[in-house]
Amino acid sequence: SIAALRLGAEHAFACDIDEKCVEVAYENAALNGIDRSRYTVRWGDVLSDQQLKAEIGGGYDMVVANIVADVIMGLSGKVRPFLKEGGLFLCSGIIDDRAEEVSAKLCAEGWTIVEQHDSEGWYSFLCR
Repeated sequence: SIAALRLGAEHAFACDIDEKCVEVAYENAALNGIDRSRYTVRWGDVLSDQQLKAEIGGGYDMVVANIVADVIMGLSGKVRPFLKEGGLFLCSGIIDDRAEEVSAKLCAEGWTIVEQHDSEGWYSFLCR
């Protein structure tokens, strides 16, 4: 999310299940010249916390999930409401022996994989 802001995004919303994420993310943002007016960080589980889902809202150009395969597969059917029409879902952090399984789940959930990259045993999928 900080990289997106550095590259020109007007606003970013970051969320993680680790409660330390808020402090660390805001510290990293400040180190990169990003102030809180453009960056919102929350702690919680977007899969189960309805209040958090409501706060996040929708209409985003892109949702990025750099996390383990099981979480990406859990998100795959629930991420569309956060995106605007034609928005992208970028998922990464997928170990090579789970890449085919994640790819199949993404396709089963109606995603089209428009790009796939791998490096040193890790995969990412850019989906629309």
